[in-house]
Amino acid sequence: MLRRILARAKREWRQVADGPLRRRLQSRSRPSRDIVALDGLPSRAVLLVVAHPDDEVIAAGGLLGRFPKAGVICLTNGAPHWGSSAKNAGFDNWMDYAMTRGGEAKAALALLGRDVTPNYNLGIPDQGTGDNLVATTRHLVSRLKSGFDYVVTHAYEGGHADHDSTAFCVHAACALIAKEGRTPPVITEAPLYNAPDGKFVWTRFLPHPDAGPVSVFPLSADEQERKRRMFECHVTQREVFTNVGVEAELFRQAPRYHFTAPPHPGEVGYVQFMGGSTGRSWRRQAWRAMRELGVWEELA
Repeated sequence: MLRRILARAKREWRQVADGPLRRRLQSRSRPSRDIVALDGLPSRAVLLVVAHPDDEVIAAGGLLGRFPKAGVICLTNGAPHWGSSAKNAGFDNWMDYAMTRGGEAKAALALLGRDVTPNYNLGIPDQGTGDNLVATTRHLVSRLKSGFDYVVTHAYEGGHADHDSTAFCVHAACALIAKEGRTPPVITEAPLYNAPDGKFVWTRFLPHPDAGPVSVFPLSADEQERKRRMFECHVTQREVFTNVGVEAELFRQAPRYHFTAPPHPGEVGYVQFMGGSTGRSWRRQAWRAMRELGVWEELA
């Protein structure tokens, strides 16, 4: 017990001592960079790294059928290990809920009728990604070096803590690859939802001065129908898909975020609507992970 108290006190002291460094890094401008055109995205090798089973369908269920090489890594099992989420979905326990969500994801991707490799779930509890930033980042490094031109992931927009954590891990893994002297995949974002004004906004990016322009890819009639059927596979998430259209999919080159700064003024959406961690507590976790990984210069 005393050891844990001392370790926590040490972490708290480091957070305070690092305050001036964090503020200096947050306030600096990023250097100019070349923006990558995304017009050719459907013809490139793409790895999707998402937070929850079904996020890959929302983000790119249509284009997944076009990529010559495609992979999907999902960080969570989609089931919180606490609260009433499993019960509200009709399950007695989180384990059955997680197994069902995993089966739904497999059934949806099977409709593509093509190879998707890698295709697996890390099994982190829903809303538990903030406690696993370092391990997840290190796991992703080798996957992101396995022949993918682009990695599609979430935007850092405060809509869901797991979305923000997934974005952090992808950016951190790419930073580590760059520090090795190698070229990481182009980090590309798909919009899910955010809530900067106290109301959820779906499939629309928050403006960011460092982001690339938004590229819109209309889906064919066959792709739209397949995406609808993929949605139908995710029976436990029916209400979510009422907010998502199937006519087109949007992407942009990710900005270089300051992950120790809020994604927008005011409180983040996962505090307003989901409870759990605050934006401040998540950013403290992110800073500790940056410290441990040695990427604070790149991500703070």
